[in-house]
Formats: sequence, C-alpha cells, structure tokens
Amino acid sequence: MPDSSLAPHGPIPITVVSGFLGAGKTSLVNRLVQARAGAERIGVVVNEAGEIGLDGELLGDAGGEVVEIADGCVCCTSQGELLDAITRLHRAAGRLDRIIVETSGLADPGPVLETLTSITHVLRLDTMVAVVDALHAIDQLDRTESPEALQQVQLATHIVVSKIDVASEDAVGALRERLTALNPDAQIIVAPRESIGPELLLDRFAMAASDENADGHDHAHDHVHEHEHLAVEIFSHELGDLDGVRFDGWLGGLVMMRPDLFRIKAIIALAGEPRRQIVHGVQTYVESAPGREWRADERRCSRIVIIGKDLEGAAWRDELARCVSE
Repeated sequence: MPDSSLAPHGPIPITVVSGFLGAGKTSLVNRLVQARAGAERIGVVVNEAGEIGLDGELLGDAGGEVVEIADGCVCCTSQGELLDAITRLHRAAGRLDRIIVETSGLADPGPVLETLTSITHVLRLDTMVAVVDALHAIDQLDRTESPEALQQVQLATHIVVSKIDVASEDAVGALRERLTALNPDAQIIVAPRESIGPELLLDRFAMAASDENADGHDHAHDHVHEHEHLAVEIFSHELGDLDGVRFDGWLGGLVMMRPDLFRIKAIIALAGEPRRQIVHGVQTYVESAPGREWRADERRCSRIVIIGKDLEGAAWRDELARCVSE
C-alpha cells in the first residue's frame, strides 16, 4: 500500500479510463494529458493484456509520466501490482497533481475501483470514464462471452461515445438510448474527439471516503468476476522494417477473412519512411496514420498485437516474414 507521505498535500485525484478493445481509450487519455500539459503534472498507469506494450509508448509521446503494466489485466492481477505502479509513478515524477489509469480493454473496472477506494488517504477517485465505440458497442454489450463491455458502462460516471464520425446517426441515437437505460446516472458525451475538453471529464466527481454511494453505485458490493476473457488469445510479434505495399495487402486480407478479430494495433516501421505508422483496428474497421518520427536513440522495429479467439499465430508469423523489406 502506498505510504501517505506520497500525498503530503492531500489525496491525489485519480481518473480511471476503461472501454472495450479498440474503443479509443489511448487517444482520449493522450488528449487529456496534452490538454493539461504545463498546468498539471499528470501520471499515467496504462495496462495492456499482451506481452508487447504499445499504448504506454504512445502515451509517453504526449509528455506525461507513464508506468505500464503489460502482459496482464489489473482486474485479474493482485491489488498490489496497481498500487506498486502508482508508487513508482510518484518516485519517478515527484509530486503529481493527477493520475489517470487506463485499463486493458478486457478489464472489468470493478476490482480497480475497489482497490482505489481502499486507499482514500492517498488517492481520491475523481471520475470513472468508459469509452464506447459507436460502430461496435451494441454488439459488444450483447456479447455474453465477453461481459466486460457491459461492466465498464455500468460502473462509469462519464461515458464517451467514440467514432461518431464513421457511424450513422441512427446507430449513434440507438446507442445513446441503450447507454441511458444501462446507466441513467452517467453523463453521456457524444461529440467529436477533438472537441472533448478535459473540463468535461476531470474534476467533476469526488467520492468522499465516508460515503461509499456518492456516485449512486454501491461500492461495497460483492464482486463476482468469472474471468471469461481469459479465453481470449493474444498474438504479439516483433520484426524489422516492412514493405508498405505487402503489409497493407496482408492486413487488408486478414481483416477481410477474419472479421471476428476483437482488436488490431501496431506501430510499424515502413521501409524508407522516417515516421512511425500507427495502426488501429476493430473487427472490419482499420485505420492507419503516420505518427512521430523515429528518434535516433530508439530501436526501429515493427510491433503488432492482435486480440481475438482462434488466432493463427504460426501462419501469421510466416506471412509477416514475407512482408519484411528486402
């Protein structure tokens, strides 16, 4: 448990950002950190379910202090691992004004909430934010074998609907009605990502240590988590510079043949390109855009993570090997 001396000026506000695979959590956290840069010292704990951590590196580009918990899920690992990550943040950055915890897309935020509310002398829970994907959320909420999406929405104080620019107006309206029915107390934010200011999501909710029901939820409930998501497989692979045409062909064919994949994310080194290529995909929706330039002090390589079921790891490694630039 973190020592109370880590918060000599009172408990530090903490925001938890959850959301199912590919909803846009990292993009939102990046925006919050950038928007408060210079005004606050923000520490970020990012949790990923794969051996290769990509989100922590992307968040580090925003300028915040980042600690990553990779190859695990904070709702399944011990309470001590999350608290240890928070302690490491303090030791690395000194006094922090705020902490943001980005959970894995496979995480039930219930145990995270219970952990944080057990140390109110150090941390003060500010907001529980759930990011939901307007393209896929209805299907994810109905997926009985992966109940995490439902749990994330039901525990949220704020719900951000993402990808409204690529979803139909009817789909967004139906999703909003569904979210209201599932969590009528939550503030639902339907707006373009670039217009979501930190004032909408931060400093809006404070849980008093003596009031377990301050947000309308019972935080003393018995937590039952069957760990259904442990059946999900994770393919992680690292290799060198890739030929852009071959890789795009492989990725396009993969999405066409396997629309059941939950999540695709990658940082790609394209042959002859000075900038990193950032890839995000959910089921059949994939976006790819240039990132920052490769730094002289970092190892240039391509890292790919795919989350789903019945993955074809051996075949994909062979196919990706043929995408390596000659």
